[in-house]
Amino acid sequence: MKKILYYSIIGAIFMVALVFSMLNLDVANIYFYKGQSIELPLVFILTFEFLAGALIGCSVGIGRHLKLKSNYVQLERELQAAQDKLDIK
Repeated sequence: MKKILYYSIIGAIFMVALVFSMLNLDVANIYFYKGQSIELPLVFILTFEFLAGALIGCSVGIGRHLKLKSNYVQLERELQAAQDKLDIK
């Protein structure tokens, strides 16, 4: 049942993204340094911005995960040292 719900939600998100993309096919300019610009469809620009945000968010999440994992390993070592000191198994 959970798989059906999961795939339904993914399908709905895909359909909304598809409709949104089809409505935003207009060309937009992206300006760079010293007046240089390129023209791209708005849907490409929005997709790039979304992917950049997701990448930044994931990198922050990975950093936090690694920090928590390091703390966990340190606490496990301290627990093992305390158990060895008390001779508890």
